[in-house]
Amino acid sequence: MFWRKKKTALHKAKKLTQREIIGHIEQLSSGESVSYRLPEVYGGQVAVVEFNTEYPWRGRKYGLSIQTPVDGKLVGEKERVLESDEAKDIAAWLSKRRGKLLILAEN
Repeated sequence: MFWRKKKTALHKAKKLTQREIIGHIEQLSSGESVSYRLPEVYGGQVAVVEFNTEYPWRGRKYGLSIQTPVDGKLVGEKERVLESDEAKDIAAWLSKRRGKLLILAEN
Protein backbone atom coordinates (compact mmCIF):
# COMPACT_ATOMS: atom_id res chain seq x y z
CA MET A 1 0.00 0.00 0.00
CA PHE A 2 1.32 3.41 -0.94
CA TRP A 3 0.68 6.48 1.14
CA ARG A 4 0.38 9.84 -0.40
CA LYS A 5 1.10 12.90 1.53
CA LYS A 6 -1.81 15.30 1.41
CA LYS A 7 -1.15 18.55 -0.30
CA THR A 8 -1.62 21.37 2.12
CA ALA A 9 -3.22 24.50 0.81
CA LEU A 10 -1.85 27.87 1.70
CA HIS A 11 -4.14 29.52 4.19
CA LYS A 12 -5.13 33.06 3.50
CA ALA A 13 -5.36 35.48 6.36
CA LYS A 14 -8.93 35.61 7.57
CA LYS A 15 -10.76 38.81 6.74
CA LEU A 16 -12.23 40.32 9.88
CA THR A 17 -15.98 40.73 9.86
CA GLN A 18 -17.58 44.00 10.77
CA ARG A 19 -18.99 42.41 13.92
CA GLU A 20 -15.50 41.31 15.07
CA ILE A 21 -14.11 44.79 14.49
CA ILE A 22 -16.99 46.34 16.44
CA GLY A 23 -16.20 43.96 19.33
CA HIS A 24 -12.55 45.08 19.39
CA ILE A 25 -13.49 48.75 19.33
CA GLU A 26 -16.19 48.53 22.01
CA GLN A 27 -13.75 46.84 24.42
CA LEU A 28 -11.56 49.96 24.46
CA SER A 29 -11.50 52.05 27.60
CA SER A 30 -10.13 55.54 28.20
CA GLY A 31 -6.74 56.06 26.57
CA GLU A 32 -6.54 52.63 24.88
CA SER A 33 -6.17 51.97 21.18
CA VAL A 34 -6.32 49.10 18.70
CA SER A 35 -4.43 48.93 15.39
CA TYR A 36 -5.29 47.44 12.00
CA ARG A 37 -2.97 46.98 9.02
CA LEU A 38 -4.35 48.12 5.70
CA PRO A 39 -3.37 46.26 2.50
CA GLU A 40 -0.78 47.68 0.09
CA VAL A 41 -3.62 48.75 -2.20
CA TYR A 42 -4.54 51.29 0.49
CA GLY A 43 -0.96 52.37 1.13
CA GLY A 44 0.10 49.61 3.56
CA GLN A 45 -0.43 51.97 6.45
CA VAL A 46 -1.74 51.28 9.94
CA ALA A 47 -5.17 52.48 11.03
CA VAL A 48 -5.27 53.24 14.75
CA VAL A 49 -8.61 53.42 16.56
CA GLU A 50 -8.42 55.33 19.85
CA PHE A 51 -10.86 55.96 22.65
CA ASN A 52 -11.10 59.70 23.27
CA THR A 53 -9.87 60.49 26.80
CA GLU A 54 -11.91 63.71 26.92
CA TYR A 55 -15.22 62.06 25.95
CA PRO A 56 -18.08 63.06 26.72
CA TRP A 57 -16.94 66.64 27.43
CA ARG A 58 -15.15 67.23 24.16
CA GLY A 59 -15.22 65.46 20.82
CA ARG A 60 -16.49 62.10 19.67
CA LYS A 61 -16.09 58.79 21.50
CA TYR A 62 -13.77 57.08 18.97
CA GLY A 63 -11.15 58.47 16.61
CA LEU A 64 -9.55 56.79 13.61
CA SER A 65 -6.18 57.95 12.37
CA ILE A 66 -3.59 56.59 9.94
CA GLN A 67 0.18 56.33 10.42
CA THR A 68 3.05 54.79 8.51
CA PRO A 69 4.84 51.78 10.09
CA VAL A 70 8.64 51.48 9.94
CA ASP A 71 10.31 48.42 11.48
CA GLY A 72 7.19 47.56 13.48
CA LYS A 73 6.84 51.03 15.01
CA LEU A 74 4.59 53.88 13.98
CA VAL A 75 6.44 56.99 12.80
CA GLY A 76 5.40 60.40 11.57
CA GLU A 77 2.29 62.37 12.28
CA LYS A 78 -1.13 60.85 12.70
CA GLU A 79 -3.56 61.75 9.96
CA ARG A 80 -7.07 61.95 11.45
CA VAL A 81 -9.53 60.22 9.12
CA LEU A 82 -12.75 59.76 11.05
CA GLU A 83 -14.36 60.50 14.40
CA SER A 84 -17.59 58.90 15.60
CA ASP A 85 -19.62 58.03 18.66
CA GLU A 86 -20.57 54.70 17.07
CA ALA A 87 -18.12 51.81 16.67
CA LYS A 88 -20.19 50.65 13.69
CA ASP A 89 -19.12 53.64 11.56
CA ILE A 90 -15.42 52.99 12.12
CA ALA A 91 -15.85 49.23 11.68
CA ALA A 92 -17.55 49.81 8.32
CA TRP A 93 -14.61 51.96 7.17
CA LEU A 94 -12.08 49.30 8.22
CA SER A 95 -14.13 46.42 6.81
CA LYS A 96 -14.36 48.07 3.37
CA ARG A 97 -10.59 48.46 3.34
CA ARG A 98 -9.94 44.87 4.54
CA GLY A 99 -8.13 45.90 7.71
CA LYS A 100 -6.36 43.11 9.65
CA LEU A 101 -5.73 43.21 13.40
CA LEU A 102 -2.15 44.23 14.14
CA ILE A 103 -0.05 43.92 17.27
CA LEU A 104 2.80 46.41 17.34
CA ALA A 105 6.04 46.20 19.30
CA GLU A 106 6.08 48.34 22.46
CA ASN A 107 8.14 51.54 22.30
